[in-house]
Amino acid sequence: MISEYGYCACTPDRPEGDAARAAVLTGHDRVFRERDFIAGLIFFCYNDYRTHVGDRGAGAMQQRVHGVVDLYGARKPSYETLRAEASPLEAFEVSGTPAALAVRLKTRTAPPAYALRGYVLRAVAYGYGNIPVERVERQLADLAPGREVSLAMTFTETQPLKIGLDVLRPSGASVDTALWHP
Repeated sequence: MISEYGYCACTPDRPEGDAARAAVLTGHDRVFRERDFIAGLIFFCYNDYRTHVGDRGAGAMQQRVHGVVDLYGARKPSYETLRAEASPLEAFEVSGTPAALAVRLKTRTAPPAYALRGYVLRAVAYGYGNIPVERVERQLADLAPGREVSLAMTFTETQPLKIGLDVLRPSGASVDTALWHP
């Protein structure tokens, strides 16, 4: 188990900043996934936090700015990198048309590799003004690590501006997102 890996020198006085955090994260994960004896990864650090030895602020408002989100949950650019790296999906591909949308999902065989049980594929078609006009959901069959599934989804809305797709945990949280454009 790899604990507290990543890059946290992302303070304003460091020129490499948040982009370095994303690059180091993907680089570390690539190397870790090449080693079959690694069972799990714990990234440091998800959120900025308050501390008496902070990089920013004063007194009780001192904080370390090591996270992919700030103290209030606002996402930094590296958030999306962590989200993609922490997804159990190795592939999430969408093709076709709204009348016959084809979705291919493949689970990872290296961390984070685990079985998907009770997951749902949700797709939302959006019209002008980014207004949702139709939603389609499909229950996913259980997927073991390294397995893949192809699904067909059909919309009655034939000319949406885009379709956003999410793979949802049983809790409703999204583990990965894909976007279809005409």
